[in-house]
Amino acid sequence: MRVLLVNPAKRFKGFLGKTRSLQPTVLPNSLLYIGAVLERGGHQVMIWDQQVDSRQPNDFFTTFKPQIVGFSVSVGGIIYEAIEQSKDFKRLDPSIKIAWGNVHPSMLPEQTLTEDYVDYVAIGPGEYTMLELADHLDKGTPDSLSGINGLAYKQNGKIIVNPDRPFIKDLDELPDPAWHLVPMEDYWEKSLNTSRGCPSKCIFCYNPPFHKGQLGEFSAERIVSQMEILKKRYGVTLFRFFEDDFCHNRPRLHRFCKLVIEKKMHIRWDCDARAGLTEEDVRLMKKSGCASVGFGVESGSTRMLKFIRKTANLEDIKQTFRLLVKFKILPKLYLISELPTETVEDFEATKHLIKELGNPPHQYVSYLPYPGTGLYDYCVARGLQPPKTTEEWADFISQPDCGIRWSEVPKEMTAAFKEKLVKYYFWRRTFFALRHGMFSFYIPVNPSPKEFLRVIRFWWRYYVTRPLHG
Repeated sequence: MRVLLVNPAKRFKGFLGKTRSLQPTVLPNSLLYIGAVLERGGHQVMIWDQQVDSRQPNDFFTTFKPQIVGFSVSVGGIIYEAIEQSKDFKRLDPSIKIAWGNVHPSMLPEQTLTEDYVDYVAIGPGEYTMLELADHLDKGTPDSLSGINGLAYKQNGKIIVNPDRPFIKDLDELPDPAWHLVPMEDYWEKSLNTSRGCPSKCIFCYNPPFHKGQLGEFSAERIVSQMEILKKRYGVTLFRFFEDDFCHNRPRLHRFCKLVIEKKMHIRWDCDARAGLTEEDVRLMKKSGCASVGFGVESGSTRMLKFIRKTANLEDIKQTFRLLVKFKILPKLYLISELPTETVEDFEATKHLIKELGNPPHQYVSYLPYPGTGLYDYCVARGLQPPKTTEEWADFISQPDCGIRWSEVPKEMTAAFKEKLVKYYFWRRTFFALRHGMFSFYIPVNPSPKEFLRVIRFWWRYYVTRPLHG
């Protein structure tokens, strides 16, 4: 089968209508693994990453002529593009099969399949679900879809959701990502996914329900092997580990760091982690090339941390922060505003924590109720009206309160704080890094000239000139 895998560009609603995001590009890792498994199974694969590829659906019919088109659809603005492109493919060839996967369709497979432009939903990680779907369609036996675990589909006017696919705990069984299917030189960050799932159970996050509360990972040896391939084949020296907690498995973390040191790889890497790192952890991370670590603080209020079931406490956060600064690794904090039950006192506690830590780099995003999460159920029980169509879900991220103010903090107060944060983020990060001697964070990584200029434009518009409303 000829399979086209699509990574839609993110779009948002502005005063000029729906506009594509200018965010820096990152590798579409989930599609790279699906593509690799499909190729290993004998199928022809193309990847259309709309972050870096301006082609349109009709362009693929002159050469490739796809029989299946698979869309990676997470949340929010990406849904706009997935809807539009799915409809375009159906108009060009009504017989073409459209499959959606990733977070949104996995959480809402039945609602997604009510749309006439979606034929299948791959629930959860989609490598083997897509492979078995392609195999069945290639053999002309679509009636046997009941045997494909992790698949939802339509049959005789009914929507059928098959049992979940067994979770892959040993990710070493997967082939290397199909990097050859994308223009590697056009990506600002060369990211790797080394694990799936998260050991934490935060009730605002879609990771636990998406991965059914399970955890799978690559071995340290396999991670280093992939890094060596990327360095040799594409000249990559900066790596971003794109997952919630790269450091959750301490023996694996230590083995990874020691391998990088032993092999004298001379690389730089960044990751996200949970607060609670030890001095031994951070020392090894620094020695192996770690330049920056982001971790979810969410709130400076102990009450709020307990409410959202964070396993880390304020002392864990402060201790991890101090260790990172001590070893000159740039820390970045992730914060969430407008959480349900948040009071002005909670909000002030968050501001106090930031000040106490020396005003480090931090990202402050508005809470969004994701379907399938505990906090979403909490909101529904208190009056949230869930979107009734897929397109309404695309709008959901633009107006996450949906007419209900979950937080007790005045909207003007959080808006003013965010505006100041966004406008001065670049300078705050720079001054913090230089003040603490974190020069390794600014080692040049030589992105392509086109991508470098595009990202510079993004930083200027987003952090310097962009007004922030709401």
